Formats: sequence, structure tokens, C-alpha cells
Amino acid sequence: MAILCLLLPLLLGCAADRDPATLFGPEETQALVVDAVLLVGQPLPPLYLRRSLPAGAAYHADALGVSGARVEIASPDGRYPYAADRDSAGKYLAPAGAALVRAEVTYALEIAMGEETLRATTTTPAQVRLREAVLRDGRTLAEVARLRLFGEAGEAAYDAAENQLQYLEGLLELRFAPVQAAGYQVALFSLDSDSPFLVDAEFLEEKDQADFARQGSSPAIADTRGMVSLPWFSVAYAGRHLFKVYAVDRNWFDLARTNPADSPGLGGGLAGDNFERPFFRVEGGIGLFGSASADSVGFTVLPRR
Repeated sequence: MAILCLLLPLLLGCAADRDPATLFGPEETQALVVDAVLLVGQPLPPLYLRRSLPAGAAYHADALGVSGARVEIASPDGRYPYAADRDSAGKYLAPAGAALVRAEVTYALEIAMGEETLRATTTTPAQVRLREAVLRDGRTLAEVARLRLFGEAGEAAYDAAENQLQYLEGLLELRFAPVQAAGYQVALFSLDSDSPFLVDAEFLEEKDQADFARQGSSPAIADTRGMVSLPWFSVAYAGRHLFKVYAVDRNWFDLARTNPADSPGLGGGLAGDNFERPFFRVEGGIGLFGSASADSVGFTVLPRR
């Protein structure tokens, strides 16, 4: 669910110098909006179905949740009818016992709501796996330490000596074998909600610290050459962190690269700055029905000595 929080600005955000009315045409007012991301190796996710609103209208997710729809996802493993969540308008849940999401498989979504029908398909990427996570000296780039991965240490990776990183010291580099995917994104999550703020800037007042998010994502990346690095400017808090690499499908990649929002994250502006509108691979509506595979490394950030 965490990555859905990062993707939400892709659907709702607008660049400061863009007129929001230019993002969607009249046919996309009151359109069905789908939000579901399949992750390889995980259960089928909850699906959210809502309505869009005209630019400038106040948005309330609960009020715009669409109830009473027939929702089904089909794959070579079977057909899975979703059921409405009684406690959350517009939220639909997969049936118990549904097969886990598999790599390199096509999943088809169909939603029927009265006379409206929404359809979309996604082909899941191959499973991406980290080979190693290395801390390098910031000046010489010499290897300083090799972090322990979850595959060898489990949750104890956060406490491993190799995974204790001093704030602003060294360069964290992740390496993996590239897989068949439309592209990649990386995301950073600060896991300890009460961990101390680390950015030392005299011009920052205490109220400004609230503007520093505990999670963020990079722009869509077409080719990483099997290596990504963590920029220290994306880290604002001490404590446990999760650095995750996503190999994404065409639907996720196209929406991310055509996102008109100037949202902060890991690595600056988006490749979609010159696009006129977001690209939705959805028939009969807008939104995201996408998929990804992911792997991650956990570490703890220590205050500067």
C-alpha cells in the first residue's frame, strides 16, 4: 500500500504553472477512476474505484467512492471476482485464496457499473532481485562496507553493524540484474515516525520540518544499467529506512513519465514535463491498473558524529 501513497500525486497533482483545467477533457469529468497495483509475489491488492471531478472542485475520496460495481480480475490462474469493502466506499477486496501475483503474466481487469464498462490489462515484469548493496567512500568511491540484505539477515538487517549509516557519510549503491520491464522507480521510506530530524539549516524553523516527507519516489527511469544510488538530500530523518527498487510495467511507467506534477522525490524533475496530459492505459475511464516487482534493502541512519 505504501507505493500507492507515492503514486497518488500522479492522479491528483498539477504543476504550479499549469492550468488544472488543461489536464483532462470534458469526457473525463465524472469518469471512473481505478487505482490498483499488482506486486509480484504478493496477494492480489485492494482496488479503489472513484469518480473524477472538474478542475477546482473540492475532492473528498469517501464521497466519491463508487459502490455497487462488478469488479473482476482474470489471469491464466483463474477469474477473481472482487467484493466491496463494507467499511470503505469505493474499496474492493480480492477473494480469499486467490493465487499470488506471478511474474511475466497478463492480468485483465473488467469493471461494470450500470451502463459503464472499464477495462485494462497489465503484464507483470520479471522479478527484480538485489545482488548487493555497497557503501562507498564519498570522495574516493572505494568500497567501505557491504550491507546485509533481507535474504540473509531478515529484519535483523536494520540492526546489523554493516547497515548502520552515518548521516551524509558515504554513497549507498544498489546493484541488481536488469529484468524485462518497461522501466524502474526507486522509493525511500522512513519507518520510525518519531525519529529525529537531521537536516541542519539555520533558515529552517520548527514548523518547516513538517514539509519534509518521510517517503518519496524517483522519476520513472528507462534504464538503470542495473545500479541505483541513494542521494543524501532525500534523507531527512534518523532511524530505520527502507530503500526499494521497483521494476514496473508499461502502465505504471507511462503514467509516471507523463505525470505533470512537480512533486519532490529522489532525483529531481520528471521526464514527463513536456507532456500535455497524463497517459492512462485504461479503456472506459482513467487511473492506474499496473504492476511491478520489487526488492529492497533496510538500514539505519545515525546522526552525524
